[in-house]
Order: sequence, then C-alpha cells, then structure tokens
Amino acid sequence: FGDGFAFAVGYTGDGSSTNGLMTKEGLDAFGGQLSYADDSYGASVTYANIEGPVGTNKDRNYWGFNGYWTPSDTGAVPSVSAGYEVGNADGLTDTNQWFVGFQWDEAGPGTLGTAIGTIGAIASDDTELLMYEAFYSYPINDGMTITPLVYIKETAAGTDDKTGVMVKTSFSF
Repeated sequence: FGDGFAFAVGYTGDGSSTNGLMTKEGLDAFGGQLSYADDSYGASVTYANIEGPVGTNKDRNYWGFNGYWTPSDTGAVPSVSAGYEVGNADGLTDTNQWFVGFQWDEAGPGTLGTAIGTIGAIASDDTELLMYEAFYSYPINDGMTITPLVYIKETAAGTDDKTGVMVKTSFSF
C-alpha cells in the first residue's frame, strides 16, 4: 500500500481430480497478512483458515502477531523479534505457540543471536516444550561467512533433551 504498509493473501487447495479446488470435498486453506515496516521496527497481523476433513465442520482458525525492533545504536543493545500465534476450532483443543529472539549485530567482527520458543503449536492442556538456540555469524573474507549454531530441544518428561550443533557456510560472489 505504501508508507510502510503491505498486504498479502494466499490460497492452497486439494487439486486432485476427485475433490477439486474450492469444493466442499476438497481441503482448502487461505490466509492473509497486514504488515507495517519502518526503519527500526515492524509488526504484522496474520489470519489463516484451514478446512477440516469433509463432514467434520472442524475448520481451524489461526491468528499470528509478530514484531521486531532494531535500536539505532546496534552496539550493546540487541534487536528484538517476537511472535505469538493462537489456533482454535469448535470441538478441538485450542493451541498456541510463541518465540522471542535477540540479535547483536556488532559482537566483535560478527553477529551474535539467541532465541527461545515453543516447539510448534502446543495444545492448551499439554506441557509446553521449549527450544533454545544461539549462533555467531562472522565473515571469513569478503565472500564467505561461517555461522556455527547450537540448540537444545526439550523432550517429554523422562527422556533426554536433544542437543545439536550445526555450521552453515555462506558464499557470495
């Protein structure tokens, strides 16, 4: 729309020859998002509707709220991003999920980031399992960046949490 505002819509459907797009027999999903972005902050509101199986009348509706803020001085104060989503449908358990991330763009020669959030959508009566991550991205030279990352993913009670380490190498020419 201009002045920092944007709008997007999307649709996906079951295009098989027996069900067809946008029919009662096919499973359809649509969504829309309104967002605003400025030089140092932004926010969005997203809505999606996903049809349930034929005859159940259990369409699931999702609302998502996301935002970010980047300080004008990126030294000691990190940029912050956060999001929250809720899902509901008649006769089904409500769900929610969230995340918060921090990023320091000037941490030595590279960028340091951390995040915490739920592992996917959590039913309102289930235990909330979290995932934590940290990364440090630094340039090796003008055309290559290395980003090591470590994460911890909580698992159900009585089992060990999962820990992983990854290294991403990016090239640009």
